[in-house]
Amino acid sequence: MKNLYFIESAVLNRKRVDKSLRNITMLFLICALAAAISRVFFWGYTRQVRMRIRGGTWIDAEIGWPSTVYGYGSIFAAGFVLCYLYIRFKNDLKQPSFGVTKDGIFINQQMLRNAFVPWDNIQKAELLGPAESPFMRLTFKDYTALLKGQPFMLKSIAKVYFKGNTVLSITKGETVGNIRKMHEMIREKIEPGV
Repeated sequence: MKNLYFIESAVLNRKRVDKSLRNITMLFLICALAAAISRVFFWGYTRQVRMRIRGGTWIDAEIGWPSTVYGYGSIFAAGFVLCYLYIRFKNDLKQPSFGVTKDGIFINQQMLRNAFVPWDNIQKAELLGPAESPFMRLTFKDYTALLKGQPFMLKSIAKVYFKGNTVLSITKGETVGNIRKMHEMIREKIEPGV
């Protein structure tokens, strides 16, 4: 997969990626700040109770608004950290988002990271949408071939997505480049004589 010579390529929409990362960072900071503030008031506004849980076991628990805010703030802050890491590392920012080579296409967006698809695995390529903002819909013959070489987490997510739907859309939101020209190149390769 290294040393691919791109006939035509398009880059990732960095503005969209940066905006998503900025929004998630703000949500993380809000949750972390709420959890930190609740810790300041934790012992003044909470009380310990002994509760019985399923199975007859007794546990000690704190009740009150600071314990609730701290619990939810911590959980959501940790969740936003995981979302940030997923968005940051799901695509290789040094590679193009989408590209056409003489042997197939290269996809580095949505659920796929640096995936190479040979021409014989592409069933159909359609160009849809308005002329100023078209999007391409690709249908694949075998989605499992797309998943080869994907990191474990991305492979698991992509497998669930592609299992019921072997279609991938290449949009202007994800890709900055000439989608119309790439569509024509793909059609020439998969439908010779058209």
